[in-house]
Amino acid sequence: MPINITSHELFTASQQLKSFIDRFVPEGRLTGALPSISTDYVKLQDEVMWGGVWQVPGLDVTLRSIATISAQCCNGWGFGLHHQVRVGLSLGMSPQKIKGLFLQLMFYAGIPATVFALSQAQRVINERTEWISEDRMPLKADWLDSVEKKFQHAQCVITSNMDSGVVLSRLDSLEEQFIPELHRLIESYEYGEVWRRSDLSTKERMACILVALMCRGHWHQFGEHVRRCLNGSLTQREVCELVSQAGWYRGWPYVEDALAIIDEPLAESTREN
Repeated sequence: MPINITSHELFTASQQLKSFIDRFVPEGRLTGALPSISTDYVKLQDEVMWGGVWQVPGLDVTLRSIATISAQCCNGWGFGLHHQVRVGLSLGMSPQKIKGLFLQLMFYAGIPATVFALSQAQRVINERTEWISEDRMPLKADWLDSVEKKFQHAQCVITSNMDSGVVLSRLDSLEEQFIPELHRLIESYEYGEVWRRSDLSTKERMACILVALMCRGHWHQFGEHVRRCLNGSLTQREVCELVSQAGWYRGWPYVEDALAIIDEPLAESTREN
């Protein structure tokens, strides 16, 4: 995006995008009163968020939507979740893909946040007949019938999607040392079941996890996950854009903290390439 772009151009771009993603917004939504409360706030939001952040090149719009929904799940604010789920559906994401995000986020944002997010997503899905019809076509997911089978499959997923250094650090983790049974159970269900589902691609899962770790401020895990992302799922530009997209909804200081951590693995990736 050129630095010499005008405010008018940003506003025009925001209105073009909003005219598409706001097609299905119901009357009387919470933010509908904003123009009468603060026209300055609306101007700032439209130009910076919809005209700027959402339209910077370097990240597919579906990944931007996934990043935003994930951030709003971590935030836990209902009206933000409503609108961003609606945005995702308007962009062509299926109800099963959106619900798949919350299955993945269960391991990173926790049960309360994801139960709330699922309930709010269902409210939005129920707004339109076509979304309801699509929601009634559940994803085929043949669950493995033992934890051992799940665990074996999990090891294949981990080896395929993470470099050897990360795998070794996992095998020598504090979780295995202090809570081995629970560690094995969680790993079996996350990587041995949830990652087997076809609702999200590996790239989308990596993006979802990256955003959740940033929004919750889990900086050690965030740094490790950046290395996993750069191992083949996401480009350097995509990692940075995901962080900035989510940061607009979580708060810009999170972006600055994340970039300070990203700097080292980005430099390592550049040297290796």
